[in-house]
Amino acid sequence: MEFMHHRIDKDLVIVGAGMPGVCAAIQAARLGLSVALINNRGYLGGNSSAEIGVSVDGADGAQEFNHYAREAGIVDELRLESLYRNPQKNRYIWDAVLIDAIRKEPNIQIFLNTNIDKAEVDGNKAIQYVSGSQLGSEKRYDFYGRMFLDDTGDGTVGYLAGAEYRMGREGKEEFRERIAPEKADDSVIPSTLTFHAKDTGKPVRYMRPDFAIDLAKTDVLKYRIIPKSEFWHFKWFYEATGKINQIENSEEIIQMHRELVYGIWDYIKNSGEYDADRYDLEYVAPVPGKRESRRLMGDYILKESDIVGQKDFEDAVGHGGWSIDLHALDGFFSKDLVNEHIFLKGIYQIPYRTGYSGNIENLFMAGRCMSTTHVAFGTTRVMATLSTLGQALGAAAYLCRKYGMTPRGVYQDHRKELQQILLRHDQYIVGVRNEDPDDIAGEAEIQVSSVRKCSLEEAEDTHSLENPLGLILPADSLIDSVSVFIKSSVDTILPYVVYEPGKKENYNPENKIAEGVLKIKTSEDLKWVILPLNKTIDRNKIFIELGPNPDVEIGMTSKELTGVITMEKTANKGATLVDIDTLKKKESMWRTLKGMTICFKVNPEQRVYGSENITNGYARPYGLPNIWLSEERVEREFVKLSWSKKKRLSEIILYFDSDLNRRISYQPSDTNVIPQIVRDYDVYYKTGNRYEKLQGVRGNHHRVNRIRVDSVETDGIKIEFLATNGWPRVGLYEIRVYESSSASVIE
Repeated sequence: MEFMHHRIDKDLVIVGAGMPGVCAAIQAARLGLSVALINNRGYLGGNSSAEIGVSVDGADGAQEFNHYAREAGIVDELRLESLYRNPQKNRYIWDAVLIDAIRKEPNIQIFLNTNIDKAEVDGNKAIQYVSGSQLGSEKRYDFYGRMFLDDTGDGTVGYLAGAEYRMGREGKEEFRERIAPEKADDSVIPSTLTFHAKDTGKPVRYMRPDFAIDLAKTDVLKYRIIPKSEFWHFKWFYEATGKINQIENSEEIIQMHRELVYGIWDYIKNSGEYDADRYDLEYVAPVPGKRESRRLMGDYILKESDIVGQKDFEDAVGHGGWSIDLHALDGFFSKDLVNEHIFLKGIYQIPYRTGYSGNIENLFMAGRCMSTTHVAFGTTRVMATLSTLGQALGAAAYLCRKYGMTPRGVYQDHRKELQQILLRHDQYIVGVRNEDPDDIAGEAEIQVSSVRKCSLEEAEDTHSLENPLGLILPADSLIDSVSVFIKSSVDTILPYVVYEPGKKENYNPENKIAEGVLKIKTSEDLKWVILPLNKTIDRNKIFIELGPNPDVEIGMTSKELTGVITMEKTANKGATLVDIDTLKKKESMWRTLKGMTICFKVNPEQRVYGSENITNGYARPYGLPNIWLSEERVEREFVKLSWSKKKRLSEIILYFDSDLNRRISYQPSDTNVIPQIVRDYDVYYKTGNRYEKLQGVRGNHHRVNRIRVDSVETDGIKIEFLATNGWPRVGLYEIRVYESSSASVIE
């Protein structure tokens, strides 16, 4: 006897339901493709799943200057929904968010607990089908598809199909990577087994199992710590070795992790050094969170120089920004540094060619098995970054079906169309503008109720200049001078330097454009002090470094403006934070001052928040903030679009301010929604000389809102705003409008 075979035919077969696979499935399904989403575990989300519980991090983490770098698109849609339902960061609520997101897409059929162990490839090097059995149901499925996507992490489908792959570390010379080892080897970044404990309210004893390590009999704690704070859950550096094959030795590695985790918990409970008497071990994951194994090779291999040099790619489809983060190979038992966070200057582009196989005609790969070197993998490997490639491949699969071509054909002939599809679905592609010919918003005359000035002139507090402060300001014309609010206890001087970032997406102090010394008179009150500049800036920003001078205080406000950022430069006490240029420990770090902004005004005023931003093609900061901001009020603020002749509308898409400079981290949140997002608003269409209400939206907590229109014919629309989720003004990046005649499969 053998399991009954069941044939499944789909446009796109996705093996692996980590975050890239989930995002690929949703994107492909929304574009009209039939999708099979297959996972060998019972949960969605891969390393972020309820089983493993790692946070979904991306370009906005482990960085210094990656402002407004949070990934948007489908992964952000999911994170915003999770924040709304799950500010406490319960891993099972996150699982429910993912299940709901998949189940609401009728074009997705999901197969959990289904392990793929066979791939049939034809003579043209194209996969015909993949096959695997489902735990519990005693069914064997044969999945036939036009296209296949490997999100297994281990590159299992690619391996079975004969795709070219790498495993381990390249030597320095192959790609001229400074960070690579001298010689190639088989080592990879180790994995971590997660665990949690809970306070039971009464004493609980713990007896170390015989298999667990007795840490007191080792010297490991000379080189590693078990933190006294938050000891009740795992730390990422509780790692097993990366020096053995992570696939062939998977069961051995799992047991090594158990020995370590139960040994760590023994030390926490029984060493007497922790306030853990009432804590009981509540959960230990059945499998480790794996970081690295196979990497499938595509038409392009992303490498260190691409990331460090922020290379521009014609086929960019996503971005990353996490540090190059390569862990100690012996994990918890290494005598080396835990890891080195090699901080980048800014975000980098991910080319589409890293997402399809170089030798298997119809195979995409997202997730950890994308086409990179080991060094580049050190930054691309985080889940939100990988999800942008997943979403891109879901859209590319749609183009493969539309034009009857391979993934390589999409690169050769339709990469621009791929980028435009992704922009419509809120994927950020560095430097690429909305040029959708079907979007008629750009043809409209725009009127807004008010425009916020780019200045903050009312000080609520002061901050010492004992350490240098940095003020980042958007600019798009001649700047004669910038004024700041200052007071000093003595007559003194204050040095300043002004920089301009070298790339529009950057915020770092890179190219010096001015410097000087200000003479400061003694004053008990804040007074405006003028920094002369006399420079013309073209759609970018400036970075003003002030101080240090401990005798000087500067006026601060709790108000915030998009694109305006205050940072403080302090000595770097973390041995693991490394400079990308020198590859040595950073001597100092610039850190954002949360909830505090330097008061300023610019002469002449920089008009950067006007109505033209709504249709300028950018839906997030790039160079300039690219956002319309109203004055300090919300109710009855409005945007009007007017056309010279009537249009039959089908859809209106609004891209709101969701504070892309805020990291949605693994930590529980005090709020369940981004305050900047518009909560309540009404949409009107013009009929004659008056406006008729088309739709009212209440309780919105998402960045992207799609308003379906039942073929209304009009020459004007109005969006009237009623409330945000707590912010004192309206922020809107973009409006798109589509006619019924141009309605396409792109939903």
